[in-house]
Amino acid sequence: MYKKLILTAALTAATVSAFAGGYVTNTNQNVAFLRNPAQNAVIGVQGAYFNPAGAAFMNNGWHLALDVQTVVQRRYTTSTYEPLKYGIDNNGKGYKKYTGKTFVPALPHLDLVYKHNNWFGSFHFGVVSGGGKAKYDQGLGSFEAPVAMIPALVNTLAGSTVVTGYDADIHLVGEQYNFAGQLNFGYKISKNWSVAAGLRLNYISNYYDGSLKNIQLQYGGNMLPAAQVLSGVISQLTGGMVAPEVIAPIAGGLVSDKRLDAHQKDIAYTPIISVDYKTGKFNFSARYEFNTKVRLENDTKDNSTGISQFDDDKTIAADIPANLNIGAQYSIKPNFRISLGANYYFDKQSKQYNNETGKNDKQNYLKHNSFEILGGLEYDVCKWATLSIGANSSTFGFGNDAKYISDMSYSTSSVSGGLGAQFHVTDKINIDLGIYKTFFMHFTKEQADYGGNGALIYNKLAPVLSKLPIDPSIAQKLTPENLAITGKDEFFRTSIVAGVGVSFAF
Repeated sequence: MYKKLILTAALTAATVSAFAGGYVTNTNQNVAFLRNPAQNAVIGVQGAYFNPAGAAFMNNGWHLALDVQTVVQRRYTTSTYEPLKYGIDNNGKGYKKYTGKTFVPALPHLDLVYKHNNWFGSFHFGVVSGGGKAKYDQGLGSFEAPVAMIPALVNTLAGSTVVTGYDADIHLVGEQYNFAGQLNFGYKISKNWSVAAGLRLNYISNYYDGSLKNIQLQYGGNMLPAAQVLSGVISQLTGGMVAPEVIAPIAGGLVSDKRLDAHQKDIAYTPIISVDYKTGKFNFSARYEFNTKVRLENDTKDNSTGISQFDDDKTIAADIPANLNIGAQYSIKPNFRISLGANYYFDKQSKQYNNETGKNDKQNYLKHNSFEILGGLEYDVCKWATLSIGANSSTFGFGNDAKYISDMSYSTSSVSGGLGAQFHVTDKINIDLGIYKTFFMHFTKEQADYGGNGALIYNKLAPVLSKLPIDPSIAQKLTPENLAITGKDEFFRTSIVAGVGVSFAF
């Protein structure tokens, strides 16, 4: 149907994450996470992110870890909306399945730790949210639905089925990145206790470039410009009492091309505190990351979409939620360890911009905060190899109406599993391999007025038609209630991440 319908978008938070964590948080910050996601109580170089206070119990000296991960994901959204049947290539079906494909060949991370007696410091670098691209060759329901509504509208105005199909050119490219560097300092205050404090510097950059143009309608068996068809219908409704040169700009304005060229950016800071308690075979940890206030500033060259989120010079909220992470590790035997963890994300206290209200209150749509439970096992099979396996479950509080999510940005509750190995090349060099698979739950979002299209069209059409000599009985049909058409989106996705890393001790 579309000559050019490509959506390339780096979607919030979880686009390139292993989808463990809050709605804007990537927690796959080291290959060790892939082979065992229960890293909260780890004592190792990867603790620069997961457990900064745990560095107190490492050996003196420098410790460095580098890794790269490859991400493959699929997003499947089945949109059910009766006007979709008018799509030229939709074969008369009132539903359509949209598939988004993501491939990130190389996602890098770096961890560095230095310890000297009771003092220690660490540094972590990674992409903590965003960072990938999703390509939708068939578009998305939220983009196609407003166009699909036009034939139904024209037929309502005409009083008969005069339009039997539609076509359009839609293009949107979006990129979202949060590059973060985290610096921690800590002190071992006793034989068992250590504390650390840190600060993460986030550079957030989002870019969107898109257009909706060349809307065409199938009229009398021919594909004609939508403005031309709509002009003819309005002329009929007015009984020819309004000159064509007056009608043309009115019709053109209703189906005009749309353009978006916007860049959003901000620099934000995340304070972090952590504590670790180690005794005998046990190690316990806790880490708290404060809410990160993000206010994206728009530098918009063009925005005729009507989406207020992208208005030039506007500042919108996109906070990174505070989170509390606790963990425990127990050495059942010298070569066999079990680890557990829990993460809680304060999503409802994290401000997000809401296009519907024009306020920073989208978080109020959430039913409850998100959380996850993690567990894993590690076994040293010999002096040169350690095998790992682990799992975690993530639960999101979107509620039954799910107003918080859309086909552009969503994640669903999931269960994930990881496994891998660490090879001890020498006493000071290790190689890590890991693979992590996420199994997402199906989720359905039902809407009484799909995409708000009925209300949107009414708000655009009513002021125009009220100025034209049109039969009142026609105008009475064009109420928000009559224009509202029910619909639903069924969300599902798959994700697999694999990585390799190397660590050194100096």
